[in-house]
Amino acid sequence: MRIPLSHLTIADVVDTDALVSPGIDRGHWLARVVAWRDAFITLAVRDIALACDDGVEFSAALFGAWQAGVTPWLPGDALPATLERLRERGLVFAGDLPDGIRAYESVATIDAEMPALDPEACGLVLFTSGSTGDPAAIRKSLRQLDAEVDALDAVFGPLAGDDAMIHGTVSHQHIYGLLFRILWPLSSRRTFAPTRIAYNEQLTTLGPSPIVLVASPAHLKRLPETQDWQPLSSALRVVFSSGGPLPVDAGLAVKRLWGQAAIEVFGSTETGGIAWRRGDGSRAPWQPLPGVEWRVQDGLLDVRSPHLPSTEWWSTSDRAHDAGDSRFELLGRADRIVKLEERRISLDAIQARLQDSALLDEVRVVALPGHRILLAVAAVPSADGQALLDADGRPALAAMLRTWLDGHCDPIALPRRWRFVAALPVDARGKTGERDLAALFRPLMPEPDWQLREAGKASATLLATAELAAFEGHFPQAAILPGVVMIDWAVRLGRDAFGVAGDLQCMEALKFQQLVRPGMLLTADLDWSPGLLGFRFTSAQGVHASGRLRFDGATA
Repeated sequence: MRIPLSHLTIADVVDTDALVSPGIDRGHWLARVVAWRDAFITLAVRDIALACDDGVEFSAALFGAWQAGVTPWLPGDALPATLERLRERGLVFAGDLPDGIRAYESVATIDAEMPALDPEACGLVLFTSGSTGDPAAIRKSLRQLDAEVDALDAVFGPLAGDDAMIHGTVSHQHIYGLLFRILWPLSSRRTFAPTRIAYNEQLTTLGPSPIVLVASPAHLKRLPETQDWQPLSSALRVVFSSGGPLPVDAGLAVKRLWGQAAIEVFGSTETGGIAWRRGDGSRAPWQPLPGVEWRVQDGLLDVRSPHLPSTEWWSTSDRAHDAGDSRFELLGRADRIVKLEERRISLDAIQARLQDSALLDEVRVVALPGHRILLAVAAVPSADGQALLDADGRPALAAMLRTWLDGHCDPIALPRRWRFVAALPVDARGKTGERDLAALFRPLMPEPDWQLREAGKASATLLATAELAAFEGHFPQAAILPGVVMIDWAVRLGRDAFGVAGDLQCMEALKFQQLVRPGMLLTADLDWSPGLLGFRFTSAQGVHASGRLRFDGATA
C-alpha cells in the first residue's frame, strides 16, 4: 500500500529497514531529513533555492525543508542568468548550488516526534520549460503532488511491480522527473537510483533485477541499433516518455530494440499529468489519468483534476479533438500561431510539412521577434540532407526545403533563416526551449570555414553576419564588432585548430586597426608555438586586428 507523501517522515509509519536506494535504508534517509530540517531552521528563512544531483540527498533536503516550514524553489539549471534571477528574489541557496548550505553528515538521528506534513501549507516552486516563452514559476502544494503520485501508482504500479527499481535519464529538478523518479518510488516503497543516466552505455549495465526507466524523447530517439540491448530488455518492466511528442520512428525503435512500447505521458508543469498512451507508432488517442476530467471548448483542451490548485476548469493552449471512448487527440499548440502581415500562420503546420521531408531527421520552426517577425528553422539533416549540405552548402539545402514547402504554406510564411545542426539543443528534462532555439540564430561567433589546419599554422574564413550576438547594442546607430570579441574568437579558433589548453595569461602586441561591421567576410590567420598563439583578422579592407596571446605554461 502506498504511503501518503505527508506521512513519509513519520518514523512509526515507514519501515526503517526498507531500502530507499541501494545501500541506503529509510532509517538513514529519515536521519538525513532531520539534519536538513535542522539546517533550514537555523536559517530563519521562508524560501530557498534547492538543487542536488544526488536524488536521495535531494529528497531528504526536500522533506527537511517542509518539516522546517520552508518552501523549496527548484531551478531547472544552474546557468548564471538563472542564478541571478533567483538571487533577485532573495532566495538562499542550498545543496549543490554555488555557496549553497548543506546539512551536516550524520550527526542527526531519527526524530520520532516529526509530525505529519500539512498538504496545503507545504509546497514547492517549479519552473516551466520555456518551450513557449520565458520559464514561469509555478507553485505546487503537497496535496497536488500527492494526488499525482496516487494517479501514477494506480495506473502504472501494476505494470512496474513492487520489486522494480526506478532509473531515469531526466532530472528530478522538473515536475516529470520529480514525480516519477523521486516521489512515486518514495511513496510506493520502491527503490530508486540516486543519479540519472547520462549515456546509453549505462543502460546496458542495468539488470538483471527488474527496472523501470523514466526517459524522454530526446534520449529515446537516439538509441544505437548496434548496441546489445538484451540485458536491458530482459529486465525492463516499463519505460516512460514525457516532455514532448515521441516521434513515430523512435517509438517503433524502442519496441523493436527493447521488446515493449514506451508509455507516453502528457501534461505540463502547470497542469500536472493529464493523460497517457502507448508510444508504439500507432498515434493512439490519449487516455486521461484517474481523476482527470477534460473537455474541448472552442477547439482547445480544458482540464479539471486534483493536480490543479483549484476545482475550476483550466484552459490549456493545446488544440484537441474528441476521439470518442472518453479519449482525445492533440492537434498542436494554439500559441504556435503567429500573425504575419495580418495572416494567421501555424508554426506547427510548417514544422509538420518539413518533418515529412526526407532531407531532415528533426526540425523546429520558431518565430524570431524584432521590427518584423521572421520565421526560422533549426533542423538536424538526415543522411541525404547532410550529403547535400556537404556537397552544395547551406543555401542549396535551404532552397530544396523551401521548394518542399511550396504549395503547403502561404508564401509570406516561408522561413527566412535556416540553421542546420548535429543535434537540437535540449535541457535537463529533454525539452527544446524557445530561448535555446532563438540562441541558435544569435551565435557568439560564425561557423569557421577552415582553409588550412596543420601543426603550428591554421587559416579560416568567418562571415560576420548581422545576427551575431556580439553586434547587439554595440552600437544601435551603427553596429561594430567589439575588439574583445575578436580576442575571444582567436582563443576559440586556437583551441579548435591546435587544441590549445590552459588559461589565457596575458595579451601582447594587440592592434585594432579597422572596424568590423556586419556582413564582412573575415580571414583569421593563426600560428602556434608552445604557450603562444598569434592571430590576425583581415578582410578585403585590410587588417582589422592582430596580436599574441600567452597561455599557461608559456615562458617569456
